[in-house]
Amino acid sequence: MRLKHSLALARMLMLFFSRRVLRKGALRAAPVRLAVAVGLVALLVMGAAVAYSFLKDVGGDTEIWRFLFEVSTVSLILWVQIAFLIVKILFMNSEEILELSFQLPVTNRERSVAFMIYEISMTGIVVALGAFSFSVAALLVLGPAAIPQLLVSIILPVVLAYLLLSAIYQILARVVGFLRLRSIENVLLILALFVLLVFYSSRMQGLVLEASQAYLNKDEKFAWATAVSWVAHQYGAPAAIGAATALAIAVFFLVIRLAPSRYIRHSRYIDVPAGRWARRLLGPYDWCLLRSSQTMVNATTTLVLFVYLLFDSKINPIWSFAILSVGGLYQFAATQPLRVLVGTTSSHWRIYGLLIRAQLILLALFALPGIAILWIVDAQALGQGSTALLGCVSGVLITTCVGIIFPSEKDNPFSVFVGMSLVGALLALAVISVGLLQLPPVAIAFSFAGILLLLVWYGVYAIKESEMRRRNVKGKVGGELRSRSHNFNRGERSSSVALPHVLDG
Repeated sequence: MRLKHSLALARMLMLFFSRRVLRKGALRAAPVRLAVAVGLVALLVMGAAVAYSFLKDVGGDTEIWRFLFEVSTVSLILWVQIAFLIVKILFMNSEEILELSFQLPVTNRERSVAFMIYEISMTGIVVALGAFSFSVAALLVLGPAAIPQLLVSIILPVVLAYLLLSAIYQILARVVGFLRLRSIENVLLILALFVLLVFYSSRMQGLVLEASQAYLNKDEKFAWATAVSWVAHQYGAPAAIGAATALAIAVFFLVIRLAPSRYIRHSRYIDVPAGRWARRLLGPYDWCLLRSSQTMVNATTTLVLFVYLLFDSKINPIWSFAILSVGGLYQFAATQPLRVLVGTTSSHWRIYGLLIRAQLILLALFALPGIAILWIVDAQALGQGSTALLGCVSGVLITTCVGIIFPSEKDNPFSVFVGMSLVGALLALAVISVGLLQLPPVAIAFSFAGILLLLVWYGVYAIKESEMRRRNVKGKVGGELRSRSHNFNRGERSSSVALPHVLDG
């Protein structure tokens, strides 16, 4: 395998991303892209300033900084798992973007490495945003002395965590293939990653408590999550950096070796049995969502999370149904073939209504039994579930708008990633603004409702623009084809049996 081929393919994918994602919807306008960039930078600077204001009084206290770095390592490993799970879900149905590389002289193993580089970039962005504020504050307070600590407590643990998760994922994929369970491979792998995430999140409090006790008692207690920083404290930063780098290289080549040597196509839709009443009530848009393999993964994850939260009183179990709204990120692009059928014309509001209806039906199929179970198990939690249910409906509106503004052409997962990142940044700015203004709850509710109405309006407007652009491009192509047909020499046209029929039709 040649690494340069994988790097070339990864660059091609990045080029496709920059041309087909960063020029979509509102981002086509340069002022909008500039405003988005300024907003993201302002959010990062604001977070770094807040972190610095809290940490500047710590000064050069080595023990306190070691404790803070260890707590950061524990939390960042959780962020790596979350980002890894999200990226795997996004890449689960990326077959069409994978087909872009089929005409290139690369092996499937090189293609897998290129996609791993593509995934690393997305995971790295998520983790970098999470660690940015603390890292900048540490550099401002400690100066160059913070660089070794950042390497052994943030950068190297993050890299190792990602590579180990990749190795576990590839090993589980081999096991699933050995058991002849390829038909449900995606569900089983995502479920395994989710179980790992839940297990680690349940252990986080204990890991932080261990770090706190070690700091208070001045012990040198070993913890697996902070192994790199422990080695640095025992044997020096150069030894820890060298050992962690060697381990990362070894795991990287293990992941490459475990990568599948042949491409296995997964089914985009599954056969969901339906009765006669369901065929009468549900339409093509509904079936497109309900029979999607993505929906199957989201439904399985929702059920597991609901059961887990049912026995954890900290979070209302109804919030687990918000995972079902992930299907809205792909629904507009997935239903595009329904809108290009001859004789099918619908208003923009009707198209938006069909998209929302399908997701609300899916939400109701899970929410109604879930509410009944919650009423039996914990009636008090049911009384507090209205806010969670409204949050799930809001998630439907948000993901639908993102899926319309940033349609995942060729199943490009970066479209969804960029859209959700921008929406997350805007919501974070809104929350910070509300906190600074100290608005009453009624004003916050009306402000959030106004944001949702704006998303609905812009989603419908984006559908209108998309449909007009599609029709204009289609008409332009047809006009060019007809004009070319009149310029053909009849003698040249007679050389082909099929060509005259196409041009004269």
